[in-house]
Amino acid sequence: MPSPRLLRSLGATLSCFLALLAAAAARADETRWPREFDSPAGSFVIYQPQPEELTGDVLTGRAAFSLRKSADQSPAFGVLWYSEEIQVDRDSSTVTARSLDVTKVRLPGITPEDADRYETLVEGQSASWDLSGSLEDLQAGLAAAAEERASVAGLDNAPPKILFHARRAILVVYDGPPVLEPIERSLLQRAANTPYAVVYDARAKSYYLNGANLWYQAKNPLGPWAAIQHPPDMVRDAVPPDTSSYDQVGGPPPEVLTATEPTELIATDGAPRYAPLVGDALLYIANTESDVVLEVETQSYYVLISGRWFRSQSTDGPWTFVRGDRLPESFKRVPLDSPKGNILASVAGTDQAGDAVADAEIPQTSAIQRGDRSFEATYDGDPDFEPIEGTDLQYAVNTDAEVILADGRYYACDQGVWYIADDPNGPWSVSDTRPLGIEDIPPSCPVYDVRYVYVYDSTPEVVYVGYLPGYLGCYPYYGTVVYGTGYRYHAWRGRHHYWPHRFTWGFHARYNPWLSRWSFGSSYGSGFLRVGTRWRSTVAGATTRPRSLWFGPGGYRRPMVGQDLALLRTPRPRTRTRLLEGVPANMYNRQENITRVDKTRIRTIVAPVPKPAAPNDVFAGQDGRVYRRDPKGSWQVRTGSAWQKTRLPNPPVPVPVATQARERPAPTSNRPMPRPRPQILNQDQPTPRQQPPIARPEPPVPQREQPIPRRERPIPPRERPQREPERQTPRERPAPPPEKPTPGDLEREYHARNRADRKDSKSKDQDSQQQEPKKEKPQQQRPREETRPGRSR
Repeated sequence: MPSPRLLRSLGATLSCFLALLAAAAARADETRWPREFDSPAGSFVIYQPQPEELTGDVLTGRAAFSLRKSADQSPAFGVLWYSEEIQVDRDSSTVTARSLDVTKVRLPGITPEDADRYETLVEGQSASWDLSGSLEDLQAGLAAAAEERASVAGLDNAPPKILFHARRAILVVYDGPPVLEPIERSLLQRAANTPYAVVYDARAKSYYLNGANLWYQAKNPLGPWAAIQHPPDMVRDAVPPDTSSYDQVGGPPPEVLTATEPTELIATDGAPRYAPLVGDALLYIANTESDVVLEVETQSYYVLISGRWFRSQSTDGPWTFVRGDRLPESFKRVPLDSPKGNILASVAGTDQAGDAVADAEIPQTSAIQRGDRSFEATYDGDPDFEPIEGTDLQYAVNTDAEVILADGRYYACDQGVWYIADDPNGPWSVSDTRPLGIEDIPPSCPVYDVRYVYVYDSTPEVVYVGYLPGYLGCYPYYGTVVYGTGYRYHAWRGRHHYWPHRFTWGFHARYNPWLSRWSFGSSYGSGFLRVGTRWRSTVAGATTRPRSLWFGPGGYRRPMVGQDLALLRTPRPRTRTRLLEGVPANMYNRQENITRVDKTRIRTIVAPVPKPAAPNDVFAGQDGRVYRRDPKGSWQVRTGSAWQKTRLPNPPVPVPVATQARERPAPTSNRPMPRPRPQILNQDQPTPRQQPPIARPEPPVPQREQPIPRRERPIPPRERPQREPERQTPRERPAPPPEKPTPGDLEREYHARNRADRKDSKSKDQDSQQQEPKKEKPQQQRPREETRPGRSR
């Protein structure tokens, strides 16, 4: 049994490593797991921590470690459990912990008293160490954790109107019939109920549309629109210019289509051209930026819009919603490196979908100064409040802010921070609580997003806050993530203002699993949305609006694509993302929030621990035992001073927990359209056959087993002495043996760890290639690729 003196020495040594339990290194030059350190007590190795659960900003997990007292002795292996409060910064992809609590230690020969003393020593030493780590490792660890994840209930999955167009085009969406409002200090007006920059000149009786370097003109805001070279000077001066090179449109100007109801546009560059995706099972339309898949066997079209799948036998509809966990099995076989590898994040059961769901559970956190008084609410007239269905709360309808009345006080949620006041007009101060009942707000309410903004802790100086991706419109749903609630909220149309709410449809929302982010619009149409969302129409000239309304608090985010218009696949580029976006993904890092955040609450970075030569193949089981996986895929368990082969039990299959989502049938098309014959890019691939859809039987409803009544068994007669029978005491049923704890799904954690390591290695390789001077190589002629819509040569 180790002595208390030895335990104290080990505690001081181990604390250095426990301080890095959140995840692996986020800096390019920091070492990976495991980490080794030589001390007077021996050589100590701590293996990569395994996160188990993230509740709010409290992360719990476990880690395996080993101790070798001398070179000629075998190491002793143990497991420790911990919890820590974390802060997440998505811009730098780091996780920083504020405190560490070692909750349990299991090491051979430790008594309960020694374990308590050991935990206290570790906690005291780790308080001065930095706990920064990588968001990728935390995401992969949570994705591998064996836990049930309930889907968001009550989303509206009714399909929008899906419009196929055989030419490159953009869709200008209006919230109902176009509504004009005057531009101050100008003779011009603008269309208020659209995020696009549509200007009306009453003298010329003409409408003008701007998209970075493109201008259009029309006599009606609903079109038809025609491209022009130069608009009137007064119109050009009223719209903020967009000089970003990423928003300049190359090639012929795209056509402009309009809609006044929830609509999604799928534009192809000419007639649809099909290419093989999964053998002869799936094809995809190659000449569009949208995600359209054709299942050959059933001749069914699948389109992916805002993270939701819709199916139809024709591109003219009608369309039916299909959950991500009810897709054909062939969807899981889509190659990750294929042009449609991004759709795997919307196919339940894939690694990419698991990572996306895990990322939706990781909050973005910060420390806000209590003295912040920057928030103000503007109303169109006197404050007007309406009740929130199913709660005792009310929300203000005639403001662009999110103000809630609860228990006689007023709460406002702005940029991921809660404020409180005794009057709806303020003054407002930072709140260290959020309203009671906020978690009961239904998705049908326009302020549903505020339920994903939390208050975790507070001190006399700061309030620790955070928000989940649900605040930005990303929700876990049956093993995948979707964007938006699907509801069409009523905008405020008052005497002086028009204030919209977040839209789910119309903006071509796509999820990038490599960057864990949503983008809007097509690559060749980003300039149209960038200009429109930056424009604050109440003031003449090139100004920006302080709050994003059409896209929620997160704001508009352009599609991040390469030169070939494929989705950018670099795992979390720390500088490139910021360069392309212009606005940090972490809203606490944005310019308008600099004065709110207390940066002094972040710990000081310490020197990394040197990396040992030992492989990162040791895991801490949930049962407190230490396991190892060999290169052949076999598992071993540590017993005493040796490794023994073992067979991991099959993990239990989680039962999905979710409330039935709201689904409405899609409107049928008034005119039948013939199905176009697919044009296969690869002539060697077979042409899909025209055949009626195959009816798929619904899975049988499991019947509940009825208990079988126990039959009375006759007791066989036997000879007994002639005496008075004794009263028999009923025999007690033996208690069932206690259930043995299982190690958990270590095989899944192993693959998640390797996946995160590959991402980090790829990111480091790309960073090093960018830093190294480019060597001139002889130019080689590459095979010419197919030209996709909007591709500039």
